[in-house]
Amino acid sequence: MSQFPHINLPLKNKLTFTANPVNVVPLPNGEVLMNFASQPLITKLNADLEIVWEKIMQGQNTNYVSSKLSASADGRLIAIAGMTDVRILDAEGTTVLHTVEHSSWGWFLGAACYFSSDNKTIWYVLPGGENETDTLQVMDVATFEVIAAHPLLESHRYAYAFHATPDKNTILLEAAAGQEESVLMQLQWDNGVVSLTTLPACDNMIMGNFAPSGKEFVMAPHYDEPLEIYAFPAMTKVAEQDQPAIFDGSKDFPAAEPDNINYTVFFVDDHNILVISQFGRLLLLDRKNLRCKAEVMPEGIEFTAYDLDGNPTANPDYIYDYSSNIINVMMVHNKLLLTTGDGQLRGYDLPL
Repeated sequence: MSQFPHINLPLKNKLTFTANPVNVVPLPNGEVLMNFASQPLITKLNADLEIVWEKIMQGQNTNYVSSKLSASADGRLIAIAGMTDVRILDAEGTTVLHTVEHSSWGWFLGAACYFSSDNKTIWYVLPGGENETDTLQVMDVATFEVIAAHPLLESHRYAYAFHATPDKNTILLEAAAGQEESVLMQLQWDNGVVSLTTLPACDNMIMGNFAPSGKEFVMAPHYDEPLEIYAFPAMTKVAEQDQPAIFDGSKDFPAAEPDNINYTVFFVDDHNILVISQFGRLLLLDRKNLRCKAEVMPEGIEFTAYDLDGNPTANPDYIYDYSSNIINVMMVHNKLLLTTGDGQLRGYDLPL
């Protein structure tokens, strides 16, 4: 018998595409905007994951590196950050309102744009030249003029990700150098001036999200480190849990290789944290003790056992590890969205 009780999630919505979605961006009224691996197509979906429109926007998908998509909170503007430019478009994606051209990012580098919560500014990162740093710029939405700038990290090394915080004047900026290094920085906006503070306590951790209370955020480990929780706005660590304790006693997936956290953790609410594992499992942790209270079982998600050579096997004596058909896990509009290896976007209720 399994140690962990199961929470079965019925499938609510499903769409199948010819390529995997790489960015799923929330819009007002439950709608989402998405783009795809190696395709210049952008698709808008309604709250039931039905297609509203599809458009070719020349996303400059180069060598399997896709452009990064974002949108303003009011849904009036779309931003496409590509290899050599940043383009701001209207809500229907039919008119390019402004373009910022820049030198080329390296493969897998760059950053999606960030729209401030008051819809007044757009934040983005430009690649630096040789022996220079990358640069953060802040643009006024009304005029598209650059109103602030700040140097960042060594050029052509990092992929950046902006994260909103409960404080409208504070943003977290995550910089990842592949699997080698990750850095978390705090950006603050005060009367048109940007200040930057590095957060060394969060080095080599991967940003998850904020609890609905806004008082805490969770971070996933980069390798074998513990899961960690930090207080906001103090930015101090308030809890952690070793990975063996999270997976302790699980009997459903016997294998030579132990399961571990696969870079992704989310607060579902103030009392529950969702962990995505290397095997593709979804584990629900109790915030109080950070121990697993249940395994979440989304309808239609399947697991394959593999031997040491990477071949599928049904012999329990040869199982080295497992993999599910899940590619990405997201929480958007209080829904659990999964993308799968066969190009599906699948929607479920949150496991509460």
